[in-house]
Amino acid sequence: MASGVFTSDGAAKLIDLPGSADYMEVENRTQAATTQTPGRGVKFRWYPDMADDTGLMETKAAGTNVLELEALASGGFKYVLSRPAPEAAVTGTVITTANPAVCTATSHGYAVGDRVRIYGNAAMKQIAGMEFEITAVADANTFTLGYLDASGFAAAETAFSVRRIAKYGAVLPEAHYVTNVSQAASAVVTFSSAHNYKLGDVLYFRVSSDFAMVQLDKLEGKVTAVSTANNTVTVDIDSSAFTAFAFPLASVSPNIRYPLAAPAGKRGLFDDIFDFANRVEYPLNPFRNGQKYPYMELAAGVDSPAGSTSDVIEWKAWKSENN
Repeated sequence: MASGVFTSDGAAKLIDLPGSADYMEVENRTQAATTQTPGRGVKFRWYPDMADDTGLMETKAAGTNVLELEALASGGFKYVLSRPAPEAAVTGTVITTANPAVCTATSHGYAVGDRVRIYGNAAMKQIAGMEFEITAVADANTFTLGYLDASGFAAAETAFSVRRIAKYGAVLPEAHYVTNVSQAASAVVTFSSAHNYKLGDVLYFRVSSDFAMVQLDKLEGKVTAVSTANNTVTVDIDSSAFTAFAFPLASVSPNIRYPLAAPAGKRGLFDDIFDFANRVEYPLNPFRNGQKYPYMELAAGVDSPAGSTSDVIEWKAWKSENN
C-alpha cells in the first residue's frame, strides 16, 4: 500500500497512511548491517489487533547475526485513525492575576505539556475560549499556564471550565494564539502554547483592535531568533512605534477576535478563520493543518521501530485484499 525510508533523529516518527492499514513492517537498515553487544532490535511488525505501543520485534543476539523473536510490551506502534475528541470538562475555581497565571481545578489529572481550553469564565472573560499549555503542576488541584501573564487583569477568576485537548500530530509549522508582542526594533512574540517555529519561517499575524496592537494586523515577518525556554520568536518587524499589546477588559467578551500567528503561505485560510470563526463559542480551533489521518506513530529507541539517532529506517504497510 505504501513504503518509505527515513533517517531517525531519535524522536518518535509519524507515518501518514492512505486508508486503513492491516499490516506494517519496519526494518532498521543500520543495525541490520552490524552486530551489537547487547543485541539490538532490527525488524518490527504490527497487526491491527495489537494494543497501542506494542508490536513484535526481531532482535539480533548479542555479538551475532542470530535473530530472536519477541513481543514488545511498550515502545512499539500506535495506529491513530482519527483525532481524539477533547476530554470531559473539569470545573475550575481560581485563576490568579499573576505572571504566570495559576489555576485551581480539583483533581484535574493534567500533566506538564498538556494543552487545555479554558471557557465558561465568570471573571476573566477575555481568555474564555483560548487554548493554553500547562507548564507546571504543583499538585492534584493546581496547574500553571506559563505563557499567560494575567497580572494586568482586573480580577481573579472565580469559576470556569477546562478541557484537555488531544495532542496534535507533528505539523511544521502550525498556528498559535499570541499572548504578548514586545515594542521593539525586532518584535518578540509570545504564544499561548509551545510553538514549533524555526529560523527563517515567515509568519502572518492577525491582531484585532481588542488587543490594541492593530499595526501588526496582516503583517508578515521572518523568524530571526527562537527561544523555547520563553516560548517566543523574534521577527523582523519593527514594532517600537506600535500601540502596546494588551488583553482587553473582560467586558469585551464574547466578541473578541483572538490574535493569531500562522504560516504566511496559508494567509487566506487564516483570514477566513479570524473573520468568521475565531470566537469564544467556537468549540475547537480548526486552523492547524498538515496532519493526515490515519497515521502510524513509531516509537523511538534502541529497541523500537523508529530506532535511534542516525539509524536508516525502511517501512512498508500493506492492505488486505479482504478489507
